[in-house]
Amino acid sequence: MKTKTSIISSTKDEIQPLSLTQNDKAFEFFLFKSTALLEINESLHEVNAGSILLRSPSIPLVINSQGNGALVYSKVTFKGKDASKVATLSCIEPNIVLKPLQVHFADSIISKIQVEIKTKNFNWESIVYAQILELLAKTHRLTNHNFVETLPDHAQKLRDLRAEIHEKYSKNWKIEDMAGIMKLSTSRFASLYKTTFKISPTEDLIQTRIDQAKKMLSGSKVSVKRVSDACGFESVHYFHRAFKKRVNLTPKHYQNSQFAQEGSVFTTERHFSLDRLTQHAEYSGIIELIDGELHFHGNTSHISELLGYPQKQLQDEPFINFVATQDSSIALEGASKIMKGKNVMDLNINLVHKSGKNVPVQFSALLKGKNWYWFMKHAALAVA
Repeated sequence: MKTKTSIISSTKDEIQPLSLTQNDKAFEFFLFKSTALLEINESLHEVNAGSILLRSPSIPLVINSQGNGALVYSKVTFKGKDASKVATLSCIEPNIVLKPLQVHFADSIISKIQVEIKTKNFNWESIVYAQILELLAKTHRLTNHNFVETLPDHAQKLRDLRAEIHEKYSKNWKIEDMAGIMKLSTSRFASLYKTTFKISPTEDLIQTRIDQAKKMLSGSKVSVKRVSDACGFESVHYFHRAFKKRVNLTPKHYQNSQFAQEGSVFTTERHFSLDRLTQHAEYSGIIELIDGELHFHGNTSHISELLGYPQKQLQDEPFINFVATQDSSIALEGASKIMKGKNVMDLNINLVHKSGKNVPVQFSALLKGKNWYWFMKHAALAVA
């Protein structure tokens, strides 16, 4: 769906005073990270860090620092025919200073909006449209007294933090940083985390990194050091010890076990076989040539879960339609090799999820008899 909402800008941690007049005909969402003096609708307000304001188009607004204190705020500017619809759907009350119970979600969503605006990947406007609606709707929910009264202490915030840690597992996470996000002492945070998830935050992070490392090591012959760095381990030595403790194999032995039936010697011939590719692929099927385009059939229910499209669409449309724009030339080159009867091995490309996000995969194609077979697996680390 093509939205009629223009995303003008998204700014994090702005420090300059701001003055908007009747000529500024856009919605402005503000997340204040410091105290500030705010003049809106001829009323003067003193706002604290954690306050939120949605300013309607053409409403005069002036934001200044309070005394000699620093002024810090983040904002998202948007306008267009559907902008008012977004605000209405969220039920948020505009031009009123709001004080949600929690605001960590706002900073996270604004960061995602900034990334979409910067990269402008496929369908980015619709994604940002949805993110703005989420931003406003969550603000309304966490400002609503009936909801606040039933919200368990820290529970939702902990789940959001854990999701962020799992998503950004390579980041240099420290317990004191996690506790700081929760505004808790390190001991209190560690206790709440373990009580909620039945695992300590440190062990949870390590196990997440190990799981990602196993995918990388089994997906290609990438070096152990590159995997260690990509997963956020502070050193190869520490990665080696942590991996062996939890998998009962060193990273190198684990990698070799994935690629060789005997010993630990990797052989191209053994790896590039129908049995080998079938064993290690997460998705597979048969390639069909329809009207000069390659279509990949088989296992579409799993691919549908991976990319979010209906199975019929995945079968009916050419494979190239689901490849990210920046990788289209690589995919076309691979398709050209297939058309010429040449096998394709471990082609690293990004597919486009229905939401617009990229999904990195490693693709192979093998000719066996008169049939072409395709194989696909997650590629958490692209290998040069």
